[in-house]
Amino acid sequence: MVSGLLQSLVGFLGFGVFAIPVLVYGAVKYAHGPTPEVRREGLDLMLDVLVGAVMFGVLSALVASNFFVKAVYTIASSVSVGNQTLAGVMPDAGNPQQLLGWSNSIAYQYFNNVTAAYGHFWGTTIGLSIIPVTSPFGWYLQQSTWHLQTMITYTIINLGFIYALSLIAEYAWSLMGIATGLLLIRQTRSIGTFIIALDLVALFVAPLLTAYTITYLGPVVDYLAHAFLVKPSLSDVTNFLNTFWNQGYPAGLRMQTYDVTVDVVLAFALAASYGIYRLLDEVIVDVLPI
Repeated sequence: MVSGLLQSLVGFLGFGVFAIPVLVYGAVKYAHGPTPEVRREGLDLMLDVLVGAVMFGVLSALVASNFFVKAVYTIASSVSVGNQTLAGVMPDAGNPQQLLGWSNSIAYQYFNNVTAAYGHFWGTTIGLSIIPVTSPFGWYLQQSTWHLQTMITYTIINLGFIYALSLIAEYAWSLMGIATGLLLIRQTRSIGTFIIALDLVALFVAPLLTAYTITYLGPVVDYLAHAFLVKPSLSDVTNFLNTFWNQGYPAGLRMQTYDVTVDVVLAFALAASYGIYRLLDEVIVDVLPI
């Protein structure tokens, strides 16, 4: 309860850390400025804080409202993967924090599962290689799975990106307060604009990519989790080679399709975040001249 209360106050605290000093400084300049120009700068600083507070309220309402959840579910319902839509694997979230918390936990789980499976693969390969009887199988396993190894590596990288976006999205409300506060200072205005643009894109991209991961990558993760748990015995090695012969290459192709799709989505997300950054940057420079 205490941690939840603190988390709910982080946004206000982050904005207040920047807004209060700027407001006080502007009030002092306005009240005691020696020239009309200085007093005008003080008034502009106080107006900047007012505009920043309105912007913080609008962005916070967007993050915390059900509009965001409905928009994500609407997009997910229009994207089909196989026989189901992305919305079919999403939880029945009643608020944004539930949806974003689900995205964060699932992305972290899949990242850990694939990473652990790859670790088991190399553990199996090394275990087979150091035993004279099974060392040819270890050499064959290492040499014949280069495509699968490459796809697993790219998948781990993409899952890491999705997990990072999920973290940003889950704490978007807190980051919005800090980012909006950074807008009030000219020297940090570009940083705040970048954080806002990244937050807005991550809010939509992270849940959708997490749902796509469950829908498309789930069978491959299950295969990797069981296939690479091989003991250095002849029967286990034989069973693994048989399983790998039938499912290894299709699993690699499926991961390849997954990686290409995620890379394209991340590329569009990066372009969208830069576009939002440039738009906000131009608008904010016009609205907050100081």
